[in-house]
Amino acid sequence: MIPEPRPPLPLPAAAPLEPPPDFDERLAALGVTLAPGAAPRLGAFLGLLLAMNEHVNLTAITAPTEAWSRHVLDALTLAPLLADLPAGARLLDVGSGGGVPGIPLAIARPDLHVTLLDATEKKVAFLRAVVAELGLANVDTVCGRAEDVDLGATFDVVVARAVAKLPTLLGWTAPFAKRGGRLLLIKGERAEIELKAAAKRLRQLRCEHERTVATPTGRILVLRVC
Repeated sequence: MIPEPRPPLPLPAAAPLEPPPDFDERLAALGVTLAPGAAPRLGAFLGLLLAMNEHVNLTAITAPTEAWSRHVLDALTLAPLLADLPAGARLLDVGSGGGVPGIPLAIARPDLHVTLLDATEKKVAFLRAVVAELGLANVDTVCGRAEDVDLGATFDVVVARAVAKLPTLLGWTAPFAKRGGRLLLIKGERAEIELKAAAKRLRQLRCEHERTVATPTGRILVLRVC
């Protein structure tokens, strides 16, 4: 007899995290301006993430100040690269995990439609609960392996952070981007080394490297799907 699946853990009560004193200054350095009410929502997301992390492994980062830096600000390094996207454009976050970078981007750009994709049911249950709790009407979630789910080549932008090395990651991201769409992949200091190692895979998937953007926390590879 197959046991019934366990119901997802309820969201714990969690106070929003207050942004660090230099948050606005660091946002300005990134060239990002948030709408009124966005920062409290980001703090509420971080509070829920760290509270749930005590029950489900969502992040190795547990210090509040570091969470603002490594989750919110790191995610928002992508925001200037989305500035040309019109309202209604579609963004996919592959391997969303605890919701980064997808949820901060959805809060910063409520005019975009954001899909969060992850293969772990517990993580997707958390994401669904957070989306409902924060009232993020522009976000949906999908549970499944990137190589197995069929979402079509329908996204204007596909993003990913800390998911896999580039030759593998390209196969998990490029098929979801529409022709002319972009991949924005957050990488570390070895981004250029990974790029060279993925040269053959880039050709196979018709991806062109447009540029690499240095950020305070790493590198963003900007790729175009031809």
